[in-house]
Amino acid sequence: MKKNSGLVVLVAILLAACSIETNRKVKIEIPSVPEVRLDQAQEIVLTNFRQDKEVKDFNLNQDLVQYFRDELKQPFKGKLSSKTIVWDNADLTKDKDFWKQAAGEAKDAFFLTGKAQFTQEVRKALLANEKRDIDDGPFAKEKPWAERKSFSLKLELFLIRSGSGEVLFQKEYLEAANYPNIKHTAEFAFYDLLQRIKLKLFRSLFSTDKTQERYLLSK
Repeated sequence: MKKNSGLVVLVAILLAACSIETNRKVKIEIPSVPEVRLDQAQEIVLTNFRQDKEVKDFNLNQDLVQYFRDELKQPFKGKLSSKTIVWDNADLTKDKDFWKQAAGEAKDAFFLTGKAQFTQEVRKALLANEKRDIDDGPFAKEKPWAERKSFSLKLELFLIRSGSGEVLFQKEYLEAANYPNIKHTAEFAFYDLLQRIKLKLFRSLFSTDKTQERYLLSK
């Protein structure tokens, strides 16, 4: 009888062990669905961007067009070209006739255009770990402030179909960064910020894999 009881207990323990669920975290690649079918275009025409305020000693338009042209070479299999347009007004993207005429002989083309704003400034802040008790008294330092070079890049991007002048894609991006070195150049900051925007833009335009974490239940 005791042998049978021991066998029952052993079986119960084994069954209990088999019924315990464990969680295992894994990473999987999930393909994203593009918001625009770029394979419908034989050509992407990059235009100059509208700027309400020019950046001193920095050719923003030239760098934007060159950057996107270089970055689009690999994922886009069609033709890439550029065109200079005259921004008569801020609502030019809504003028379908303008874009149909601007296309010229470019058929089945998409215009990549938009508005751009790049700013830089030196900001000052009194950091808590740099402030001493004596700084509040009569022996306060003249300049107890830490300086940072601040940059921001704002892009409103449009994809417009040449044949109809229809806006296929419109999205606004804003990226900013602070650098402790106040001599940090605008060119390097511009590239850093534009890289961030490109990653977000390309997720919308191309079918890219996005890594996500999931939990697998096992017994």
